[in-house]
Amino acid sequence: MKPYKYFIILSLLILSSGLSKVSAQSRNDSDLVQFTGFVVNHDSTKTIPFATIRINGTSRGTYSDMQGYFSFVAKRSDVLVFTCIGFEPRYFKIPANAKGTKIKSVVALQLDSFIMEDVVIHGYPTPEQMDYMFSRTNIPDDAYELAQNNLRRKPLADIAGNLSYDAEENARWRFNDYANKAYYNGQPQPIPVLDVMAWSKFIKALENGDLKRK
Repeated sequence: MKPYKYFIILSLLILSSGLSKVSAQSRNDSDLVQFTGFVVNHDSTKTIPFATIRINGTSRGTYSDMQGYFSFVAKRSDVLVFTCIGFEPRYFKIPANAKGTKIKSVVALQLDSFIMEDVVIHGYPTPEQMDYMFSRTNIPDDAYELAQNNLRRKPLADIAGNLSYDAEENARWRFNDYANKAYYNGQPQPIPVLDVMAWSKFIKALENGDLKRK
């Protein structure tokens, strides 16, 4: 009789645990409501699209569509925060004693006003005014001479000759080299007469004396 007695007691415990979970689940489900509505401006003349609706203190929520409509599941007594750029935040508390599982509401947001710093706007001169001012601008001699020195061909050529290739040029040359080797695999490759990089390397080798007989 003892095994049957233990089996009956165990079955009763499992049954009572399942009933408690079902009752708790039913209570939790009764707290949920489908909250739908529209977000509008202060005088309800226009809907506000893409307004953020968030449960306060959490990251759960949704946003309104192009027509200002929203719909999501929340709990009774949840505090919702409605925010949108250019409007003041609005807090809305779902009534705890609301009847049914569906709640509809129209939430109005007030315009948010703020003071900006002063801005001075200058109009663009006309082409005639620009030509007049440019032709009569007095450039100091030292600045003019400095600009002339910086724009001489010899210094610019020296700077250009000492510059190395950037990442894009190196990558393009390397990828093209790989592609050519793969394309002419097993056969003689043509002489790169029109390859700018090859000519540049050849000229630098001549200048550095790398091709001289040792």
